[in-house]
Amino acid sequence: MKTLLVLGRQKNIALSELESLYGAKNFNRISDNVVGCELDQEDIDFQKLGGSVKLASFLKEYNFTDWNQLEKYLTNDIANILNFPIEGKMQFGISSYGFDINLGKLRNLSLNLKNTIKKSGQSIRMIPNQDLQLNSAQVIHNKLLGEKGTELLLIKSRFTIIIAKTVQEQNIDSYSMRDYNRPFRDSRVGMLPPKLAQILINLANPQDNDIVLDPFCGTGVILQEACIDRLRAYGTDIDQRMIDYSDGNLKWLEKAYRIEEPVILELGDATNHEWQSFDCVACETYLGQAYSSYPDKATLNKNIQNCDTIISKFLINIHDQLPVGKNMALALPAWDDRINKKFISLPLIDHLEDLGYNRLRFSIIQDEKLFYHRPGQIVARQLIVITRN
Repeated sequence: MKTLLVLGRQKNIALSELESLYGAKNFNRISDNVVGCELDQEDIDFQKLGGSVKLASFLKEYNFTDWNQLEKYLTNDIANILNFPIEGKMQFGISSYGFDINLGKLRNLSLNLKNTIKKSGQSIRMIPNQDLQLNSAQVIHNKLLGEKGTELLLIKSRFTIIIAKTVQEQNIDSYSMRDYNRPFRDSRVGMLPPKLAQILINLANPQDNDIVLDPFCGTGVILQEACIDRLRAYGTDIDQRMIDYSDGNLKWLEKAYRIEEPVILELGDATNHEWQSFDCVACETYLGQAYSSYPDKATLNKNIQNCDTIISKFLINIHDQLPVGKNMALALPAWDDRINKKFISLPLIDHLEDLGYNRLRFSIIQDEKLFYHRPGQIVARQLIVITRN
């Protein structure tokens, strides 16, 4: 194990993204939200990932899992594990994963490490923990990724404890800018997060110089992320207003990020449109009616049937236009069934072969668990990857 990745809140989706880009054999699940990787850091394009929040380098492994033992050994070993002394003040923080401990225990270890480091003559500023893990804002804004910074990750696996150091963090400032600073946004057509757009593109797995098609482009989030990834993008939408919004947002992107990747924009109904040449598809399809409160059963069933009809027609229409062997990564609507504590999927999910498609399966996770959902949301997104048969 050379590298570790800390997964974001949507862990199954993050794992599917890693498998799509780098293959399942390179990853080993260490704890609920940490995976080990056989690849070198340089071989992972971390800022391309939407589902992982930290990239870390392996430092040391202890052959026990007891927290009290860890306190003793780590305090004694810290001078050998970290590269100090350094000139000036060290910025230092700790995050723990997989341990059943309270915040007080973590803070006590932090204090012991701080005192040990200070006794060596190294000036140090400890970043106080408000939770068992430091968040991205704390890591970035306290400069824990700089030459004088360290975020130490303490990770409990089944039989060992792994010590690692964060080397890259998800760029929350860039995501915020790409999400909220775009000039044209519309909550009525859904607010696709840039992270999810990245994931869908990665699941589509475009190769160099491929054209990524989004047949439901909306305000252009997937087109935007494709351009940032230096891919050619092609967007269509049934609503001229959405085409205009995408065009305005892409012009903003060109100035804000100095990106000039070619983009095709067309007005078109995805159920009957004939697209120009493209290589793969990444899109959030029609999500149906938005709800501020949970609908009655009859209203929900009508919405589900409407979505199923529209998206089935789209799949029938695009089938012969999709290049053989190329992926189509889709975010489909699903609904939170709070009574039965599960998600309600579109009926077409069980009839993909009848529509002429094969569903790609992941070996790291179960496909039926690929739901992008936030607490309180009624409409979730179910992610699937298909190819034409």
